[in-house]
Amino acid sequence: MRPNIFLALVFLSLPLAAACRLPLASETLENGVAAERPGVSVLPAGLFSEIIVTDFRDDAPSPDFALGRELQGYLAAELGRSFKGTVSRMDLSRDGKAAADDPAFWKQAAAGRERAVFLTGSAGLVGRTLKALKKINLPVDGPFNVDHRGLIEQRHWILSVDLSVVSAATGEALYKTTFREEREYIDLDKPAEFAFAELADRIRARLFPVLFGAPTIEARPLLRR
Repeated sequence: MRPNIFLALVFLSLPLAAACRLPLASETLENGVAAERPGVSVLPAGLFSEIIVTDFRDDAPSPDFALGRELQGYLAAELGRSFKGTVSRMDLSRDGKAAADDPAFWKQAAAGRERAVFLTGSAGLVGRTLKALKKINLPVDGPFNVDHRGLIEQRHWILSVDLSVVSAATGEALYKTTFREEREYIDLDKPAEFAFAELADRIRARLFPVLFGAPTIEARPLLRR
């Protein structure tokens, strides 16, 4: 049988190719490792030394619940647990008018605290009694037969917050956003304080990662020489 000259050349070239391969500095890829990296934030660490929480303008004032002051106190307390600098409060209501777009006003209010930011804005907490179908199992004779489902009343609460982060140095807004959270309660006598506490916690859970940055996990290869 005549030998296959092509195969012979291939086998002869393998040792030569291995010898001529460029060295890789004796690096071997091992298992990857997870590295935590800081996320993008409105308030980078070390850039600001103080957060000044103002009273929020109440868009739906109630004689029984001072929403603007309650939100101010809540945010100041929560920020104090997360921010490494100073957290203070300041009442800056100007006859109920928003001042977020007035740089001169904020620079004057800062009184030289250039490394501070203001947390300010407006909020509204509205409660309404609504009727809804009672949630029971549907009749077996059809998914759309609701003849045997009665109406019940529920208390529907909505907390909306227009929030701004304002630089004390420039008086300009660094960040603006709007939050809206809502919740229904079967207990019609559920007070506004209860609904506020639950809905404000939801807003905090969405706001703080934006302010301080949520860390991200990045997979990196582990190299061994």
